Amino acid sequence: MKTRLLMLTGIFFMSLVTSAIAQEEKEKNSIGETVYEQYKENGIDAALTHYEKLKKEKKEKYNWDEWELNAIGYKLMEENDMAAAEKVFKYNMKEYPEAANPNDSYADYLIEKGEPEMAKEYLKKSIEIAQNSSNEDEKTRILAGSKAKLSKLENKHRKLDFLAGEWIMEQTGYREGNAIDVPSSTQSITYLPGDAVLRVKHTNAQNNPCCERLIAYDALEERYEMAYINASNPSGIEISNLDIKDLGENRFEMMEEYHQDNEKKLARHEITRNGNDNIEWNVYLQNETDNEWELVNQMRFKRKT
Repeated sequence: MKTRLLMLTGIFFMSLVTSAIAQEEKEKNSIGETVYEQYKENGIDAALTHYEKLKKEKKEKYNWDEWELNAIGYKLMEENDMAAAEKVFKYNMKEYPEAANPNDSYADYLIEKGEPEMAKEYLKKSIEIAQNSSNEDEKTRILAGSKAKLSKLENKHRKLDFLAGEWIMEQTGYREGNAIDVPSSTQSITYLPGDAVLRVKHTNAQNNPCCERLIAYDALEERYEMAYINASNPSGIEISNLDIKDLGENRFEMMEEYHQDNEKKLARHEITRNGNDNIEWNVYLQNETDNEWELVNQMRFKRKT
């Protein structure tokens, strides 16, 4: 009984200590807001000098982390004081040289300022830090955000721009080397609002909707993902991954990975642009005997006039 009483007393004491620590953290002042108040009264240089003074003399009374100044940097950007925002973001990088997010945020500032090439360098630095970080937030959220921004600046998400438009498609299927003509159809290929997701609407020879595909770039995995939806059958959504390689001279190779009957499958696509109005698109599958690539579909796209 005495042992149980001591245990309960110990638990009660620990809960009081934990509660007291949490309350103390809650009662600490925001160093970011303090800097902002000083900025409003005396300008950004005086505000950062005040930051240094408080850090030396009253450190225990404030919250100190990379997010404090970071938030103020964005606030200054919203107020269109870009010079002050730059000083805050640069100061934050100096304060937290091993953190990824200050570099990501300074890249945001450079993008807003119209300096995308310089922004790329800071995004690359953010990515490098995040990839080697032991912090879970940096390894996931910050890494994904920096990669997405860099991909957008490098236009990696728009490798398939040439497909956008209205097309008439003729195709020939092949089974065991025998050609099978397929009725012509149409393809309407457009970007969804935001210009990052390509939508492919396929209409069959009878002018009825057949299927849709949504194609989006995954910056974290550095590949495209494609969702296939049958327009008439409730068969769910089929997902495949696409690795696209620009071979030069208007030629592209696309490796598609998908699952069929719980087994991973591969398809190889060869795409050739003949000017802006004609595309040749061949699809190959591996045959079951020797895994050699075998032509299964030959498509010819002609842009509608």
